[in-house]
Amino acid sequence: MNDEAHTDQPVLLDAAAIEGFWQAFAYDERNLALLPEQEFVSKANEILARYAPELALELEQADGSLFKRLVISAHGNTEQFENAMALVRAAPSLPGYKVQAFRTRTLGSDFSMGMDGFELACSDVLVAHYDAGGVVGLELSFEKIIPQDMLDHARHMSFIMLDHVLGEWDFAVRVGPVDFVEAFSQGVSGAEPLSVFPAIFDAFLRDEMGRSYRFPKGDDDRWTVFEVRQRDAQEDAPADLLSLRTSANALATRADLAHYLEVVMPVGNQNELDAAKQVQESLQSLWEPMEQGVLAFSRLNGEGELVSGYYIENPHSAVPQVHAAAQQYAESLDVEVSAMFDPSWQEFCALYAATAPRPEGDAA
Repeated sequence: MNDEAHTDQPVLLDAAAIEGFWQAFAYDERNLALLPEQEFVSKANEILARYAPELALELEQADGSLFKRLVISAHGNTEQFENAMALVRAAPSLPGYKVQAFRTRTLGSDFSMGMDGFELACSDVLVAHYDAGGVVGLELSFEKIIPQDMLDHARHMSFIMLDHVLGEWDFAVRVGPVDFVEAFSQGVSGAEPLSVFPAIFDAFLRDEMGRSYRFPKGDDDRWTVFEVRQRDAQEDAPADLLSLRTSANALATRADLAHYLEVVMPVGNQNELDAAKQVQESLQSLWEPMEQGVLAFSRLNGEGELVSGYYIENPHSAVPQVHAAAQQYAESLDVEVSAMFDPSWQEFCALYAATAPRPEGDAA
């Protein structure tokens, strides 16, 4: 058994940097709390910049609560999302504060902003939407006439407003292409003001794209099997057999299942295939009841390998668990494991968009 695994991901903050920030913040917190909010944020970000210069700290008032939210933002840069999440996971107990990753939605989405003497309101921006292969594609247009010399400003401001209206995770992860148009394309839906778009966006994800974010169970758990041939494969080459868990689409882009983990096991005969399937099933039994991971697809390829694709919560604990299962059920197999940060579920959505049946009226 090959006991080496690798992860393909951006450079992460080390434990010393994360611990150093929280120690420094906790040490200064009493003094920071005496400052006006804007100065609090400025001073806190000076501390954060020493340890995680690509991240930012913001302060939000938790609605109807006595505590305030300390928000660790990555400015929408998904390459830094893991670092923001790691910083939040390591946060100490801070009385009066709740620490979270990513900016939340702005309450009351009908607001205006100004830049260089130009003002734009959410109601001035029209938004249409469509399914862009597992993420939401957007087309934007302006309700009011924009002077030509202000057009770039208006478009830049629209992106900022989208981020505030949808929240950092939704805009960075669940939104795909964004195009500015003079006339909306055929096949898009909506063309409604940005001020009312959040409810439309949520309903589209839930009702049209099937994103309930609930684990599939019982009769709701569905699989589809396909034969897949590579375009450049020879005519006599064996086809891959793909088992796609179409019901896993309900979980796609869930924030706590943002890592794609792939397990590859050679299966040259029936005994090896049975052993590999035991490994696969044991990992399902380990992760799925606790909602720590889900098997999204399984592929028996023409090279005699069983490829299992999971979306998991924590690759650092999951990789050793894969090897422990392989040691128990398939000791003779050379098991390869790789993991990467894939918050948009691109590995799954590419298969789902290409192969999943979409019967009329079936949102999942």
